[in-house]
Amino acid sequence: MRGNESSYTSALEHIAIADERAAGRIFMRGRDRAALLHRLSTNDIERLKPGEGALTVLTTPIGRIIDLLTVHALDDALLVVTSPDQGPPVFRHLRQNIFFNDQVTLEPAGRTHAQIAVYGPQAVHTLAELTGTEIRLPLHGITTATLAGVSLLIARRKPIGGDGFTLYIPSEGYDAVHAALLGAGATTLDADTLDVLRVEQGYGAFGRELSQEYIPLETGLLDAVSFTKGCYVGQEIIARMESRGRLAKRLCGLRLSQPVAAPAKLQVDGRDAGDLTSAVVSPRLGPIALAYVRTAYAEPGTIVGVVESLATGTVVELPFAK
Repeated sequence: MRGNESSYTSALEHIAIADERAAGRIFMRGRDRAALLHRLSTNDIERLKPGEGALTVLTTPIGRIIDLLTVHALDDALLVVTSPDQGPPVFRHLRQNIFFNDQVTLEPAGRTHAQIAVYGPQAVHTLAELTGTEIRLPLHGITTATLAGVSLLIARRKPIGGDGFTLYIPSEGYDAVHAALLGAGATTLDADTLDVLRVEQGYGAFGRELSQEYIPLETGLLDAVSFTKGCYVGQEIIARMESRGRLAKRLCGLRLSQPVAAPAKLQVDGRDAGDLTSAVVSPRLGPIALAYVRTAYAEPGTIVGVVESLATGTVVELPFAK
C-alpha cells in the first residue's frame, strides 16, 4: 500500500486532516458510568477527572482484545470513542453489561457528533489561530472551544507527525469546521496515506493488529493497561502474563526486502515465526510492515521469511519513525 506523497509530507511538515466519522462515539452518563467501564476494560477509568482522558481496552474473559477505546471525562459524561465501524458492537457490549442497579445511560453520539483528526507540527498553531485559544492539553485531555462559529470539543491524541488532535463536532457544524481547516492550509489525508503513517508509528488497527487473536500486552498497549486497579474482565490472564514476563509473541516492525501483501505468515528455517498483519511502502522508509513475531524470533536484527513470497523482513523495534 502506497500513500499520496503530498499529503504524507503535509502530515509530517505542516498540517493534515482526516475524516473519522466512521469511528463510534458514545456518551456514557449517570453516577456509575466510570465504574461500569472500569470493570469492563484494562485502564483505571475511575481516576479520570473532567478534562482528562485515557486509552483503555475492552477485553474478553480470557484477556483478548475486543476494541481499543479512547475515553474522555467530561463534566457530566464519559465520551467513549471506538475504532472505525465498531460503535454499534461496543454500544451493545456496554449495554449488555449494565447491572440492574447501575445508574448508567448510553447515548449513540455518532448520530449527533462528527469527528476530524488533525495532525502535523503546525496543528497546534493553526487550531490556536482558528479558535482564538491557546491549546494546552495533556495526552487525551479534552476542552471546549469555538471554531468557525461552532462550539466543539478538542482533545490531544497520539501524533503521526509532529502533533495530533481530535475535534468532536456537532454534526450540523461539520462542513463549516472542515472548510475552515482547509482554508487554513490543511491537506486531506486519504486512507492509504494515513495507513502508511500509522504503520510508521506502530499503531495497531482494528481487524489487523487489534482483534480477539491478541492480548493487549502482546500489542504493546502498556499505556492502556493499569496493573494497580481492581478487578476487570480478563484481568487474571493479563496479570499472569505481566508477572511472568513471558509473551508468546509481540508486535514488532519489519523492514522488508520488497513489498508484500498482508496478511501473511512468517517463518524461520521452515518453522512458524508469526503473522504479518499490515504492510505498506513508506516514502521515507521503503517497504515496511507490522507483525506479531514469536518471542524466539523477536530480537531486533532477526531475519524472517514471508511465506509464499521471496521477501524477507528484518525485525526492528517500534516505532519506525523516531
